[in-house]
Amino acid sequence: MAAHGHEHRFECRLVWTGAMKGGTTHYETYSRDCRVDFAGKPSLRASSAAVFRGDAGLPNPEDLLVASLSICHFLSYVAL
Repeated sequence: MAAHGHEHRFECRLVWTGAMKGGTTHYETYSRDCRVDFAGKPSLRASSAAVFRGDAGLPNPEDLLVASLSICHFLSYVAL
């Protein structure tokens, strides 16, 4: 994404932390827990939504998508 004449890169590293609890042989039993690492920032623990057998106490992709859209929308308004 280019803004103000500069190129910006946003990267993360996804680590499946649930692998320590066993493999993915059975859909019903494998862990959906993961960690997202950002250079120079705190890591974020996450899982799938509880309805998809994830950990209800952790953010899930749907939560993070809604949060991302909300933050972008908010920052667009305050910039005006």
